[in-house]
Amino acid sequence: MTQLRDEPRTHGSGRPRPLTRRFVAALSCCLVGVAAVTACGDGDGSGRAESATDTTSTPTTVVTSPEPATDTPLESDTTPAEPTYTEESEPDEYPSATGPGTEGYDEGDDVLEDSSGVPHGEWTGTAQVTVDFADPGCAADSRSYALPATLIIDDPVGTEGNSFHLSWASDDQTADGAFGVTSAHSGTDTVDGESVEIAYWSLSDDEDGSFSGQLTDTAAAAGASLNLLFVPKPLFQCGTYTSFPYGMNTDTTIEGSITDDSASVTLSGTTVDGTRSFRVEWS
Repeated sequence: MTQLRDEPRTHGSGRPRPLTRRFVAALSCCLVGVAAVTACGDGDGSGRAESATDTTSTPTTVVTSPEPATDTPLESDTTPAEPTYTEESEPDEYPSATGPGTEGYDEGDDVLEDSSGVPHGEWTGTAQVTVDFADPGCAADSRSYALPATLIIDDPVGTEGNSFHLSWASDDQTADGAFGVTSAHSGTDTVDGESVEIAYWSLSDDEDGSFSGQLTDTAAAAGASLNLLFVPKPLFQCGTYTSFPYGMNTDTTIEGSITDDSASVTLSGTTVDGTRSFRVEWS
């Protein structure tokens, strides 16, 4: 344990002893040094001491050189752009195409020809329908009708093998004598969603607007008969006739001649059950 002892205070004269004077002088120097450091601070006259953890940012001094920069430019900046040359094609000495003002040009060259000789389009008119029938045990009878009808000639549908597609039908499909003819059908079965392709007619043309053909498939077995004739059928023996759809038999034929302005078509044959013969003419 350190024991403190009291210094003798004074000699008889009342002045500090020499040891005391040296201690006081040293202490004064220390106080003067601390005061000087405090006064100097960080050199900016603010009196603050610089700290190693001081987060105050120090301005960055940028030294510029009077000499020009010697940085090497990028290669892409120094590479001269290659000149672009446009090659001018020489005129074809033997042009393969013809056009207005060229030798061999014909105005008809601008008109797209159909793949068949039958003009494509839509024609309307009145069809004359004649039906002869004789039901078992009944007298022979004959009926005639005049019905507005529409003929459409277009491109083949689906896998149709004809050079054109033919559709001819009376505008009213419920009247006595109504009929419908279509050369092929391409669609989707509404029951199973399978694709359906049926070629009903075999058609040919003479490349001059004339054509002919025969019904080759009734599609009756598949329930897809679209070549039909609506003619009277008795509800009772030899009496009370009503219009009923009869399928056309495979002996049915068609022939016609079509121009841009007119159409002449004749359809003739028998029904599938053989009880009706018919003829449809349009001219």
